[in-house]
Amino acid sequence: MEYWIWLSLLKGIGPITQKRLLQHFKTPTCIYESSEEELLSIAGIGPILAQSIREAHTLDGSFSILKELHKEGIKILSYGDPLYPDIAKETADAPIVLYYKGILRENSAGVGIVGSRRCTGYGKQIAVEAAQYLAQHGIPVISGLAKGIDGYAQTACLKAGGYTIAFLGNGLAVNYPKEHAALQAGIEENGAVISEFLPATKARPEHFPRRNALISSWSQKLLVAEASMKSGALITAELSKALGREVLVPPHEIYSLNGKGTNGLLREGATLYLEPSQLLFNDYSTGNNLGFYFLDHLEIIKKNENIIKGHPLNRDLTLAEKQIKTILMDSDKTIQEIGNLSGINQVKLMEHLSIMELEGLIESLAGGRFGLR
Repeated sequence: MEYWIWLSLLKGIGPITQKRLLQHFKTPTCIYESSEEELLSIAGIGPILAQSIREAHTLDGSFSILKELHKEGIKILSYGDPLYPDIAKETADAPIVLYYKGILRENSAGVGIVGSRRCTGYGKQIAVEAAQYLAQHGIPVISGLAKGIDGYAQTACLKAGGYTIAFLGNGLAVNYPKEHAALQAGIEENGAVISEFLPATKARPEHFPRRNALISSWSQKLLVAEASMKSGALITAELSKALGREVLVPPHEIYSLNGKGTNGLLREGATLYLEPSQLLFNDYSTGNNLGFYFLDHLEIIKKNENIIKGHPLNRDLTLAEKQIKTILMDSDKTIQEIGNLSGINQVKLMEHLSIMELEGLIESLAGGRFGLR
């Protein structure tokens, strides 16, 4: 990893040039070992920049950073890592190195929920309801750990047994805001906290647009729950629109200062948000629309609900159903937990759970959990 850190910290070279070098040389190690002549053959690399790269021919700084990361329990996500979502690479200035604490899972791109720090009860309700719904459907909640909407959404996601990722505008060794130290620790246990900044980097105003860019790039859809005209959430919305991502916005009272920013987004063509089911999206790894597949299947089951309910089960359980029953023996669990323990494809798992619930084998509980009936 020392070569990735070295490349990410080269002076005068940003993510676009870094990736151009990677495209040619394939690995940071090959860039480090390249000659000045080889560097000059790359478009955009002139004599001054080539010389600068050659003069930075030491890994001392990288090893020092690795030592600090180890001390703080911080891991590295490189641009070449399969856990780096393809969708997050669609932005030209996607960082080639990210630092994180917690657990990064495959297909960690999800739905962003952002909004005002000083939010109203209305905005909070929208964020909490959306986060709980996403948690119940196994979709990651992406946000920025800020006060207000971000904090409420990520707290609700954790309480519902979901998976959430928080992007920071500071290093991971710095608690900001201090009031969210416990929330950050909770996310590290049940999700991931990610930053492109070195561990000891303090929060600064110029860092947050870069943080917002990461939120938008990791979000297949973005919900702006509430925003005033000066809210940073509007920056995230603009970045999401530039990436071609759907931006969803609930309507607000026209005289509400907290809603002027979101109403403005609606006027500019954002999608009118009225219910959480709008947040479901296509799973990029399988091409299946998980949420809508589940809803369609449930409608088919409901047509036969009168036949199923009230009658004893007169068939043998499938292997998957037996597995689910065994998993639920000791305690109630969320869809995500059942999926992790069983290894059942999420589409199939939703199908099994809905059938088992209607047949009286299991029951859905508060917080998106399931238990044996």
